[in-house]
Amino acid sequence: MSSSPILRNRMTYWSMPQISVNTLKMIGTILMVLYFFSASVVQNGILHMSDYTTDQLNELLAADGRMMLWAGIGSVGSVVGVMGVPIFAYLLVLGVEYTSDLRRYAAAVLIAAFVSEIPYDLAMSGQMWNWLEQNSLWTVLITLVMLWLLRRFQGPGMVPLLLSFFITAAGCFWAVFLRCKFGGGFVLIAALLYLLRGHKGVSYGLGALVSLIYATAPLGFVLVALCDGQRRSMGQWGKYAYYALYPITMILFAVWTVMI
Repeated sequence: MSSSPILRNRMTYWSMPQISVNTLKMIGTILMVLYFFSASVVQNGILHMSDYTTDQLNELLAADGRMMLWAGIGSVGSVVGVMGVPIFAYLLVLGVEYTSDLRRYAAAVLIAAFVSEIPYDLAMSGQMWNWLEQNSLWTVLITLVMLWLLRRFQGPGMVPLLLSFFITAAGCFWAVFLRCKFGGGFVLIAALLYLLRGHKGVSYGLGALVSLIYATAPLGFVLVALCDGQRRSMGQWGKYAYYALYPITMILFAVWTVMI
């Protein structure tokens, strides 16, 4: 016996919840804050993990229950927070598709990356200058340039296909070469989401496969898949606040880490 239309509609509603772009941004932001809190305040500020060998750290945690608790908090925070990687890659692709001024978008990211670098280094390593790793907004900037080039040279035929391959490879190379946080994986995920945007299932599947390099990051694609693409205007001040959130977070975490 077939179910009634009302029951079928209810089953569809409950089986396919949807979230807006704004909600996805908020979730991604929370995950980002959680990840960097774990990586900076907990691992660098409280545990000082870089000061110990693996054996020394294990001995410390075994002897100190409080440190063991913080280690657990840091581990959980990192595992959960890294789910934000595919979310931000997806949001970046949406931003490139719908922005009215890509140059202003890139300029805002560039300024935020410069402002964030010293606080990021202090928060993540305790050093004012750490050339071993650059903050993740440099990865975002490289990805923006790559997506702009992909959009500029897109089209049918073998030549645009080859250009897309080399542009993507170049973006991944620079993210790795400059040692930007989340590196080539983030760039490649964004490229797949953009180039295969007409085939969501394929792009999400390949993106999830690439994001396995960040352990639990593929789970972020569950939230991406639930996004309905609806967006509400944040207003001019809302956009500026969104761009400023990362630098402000890094400054606060840097101060917190140094003071511990």
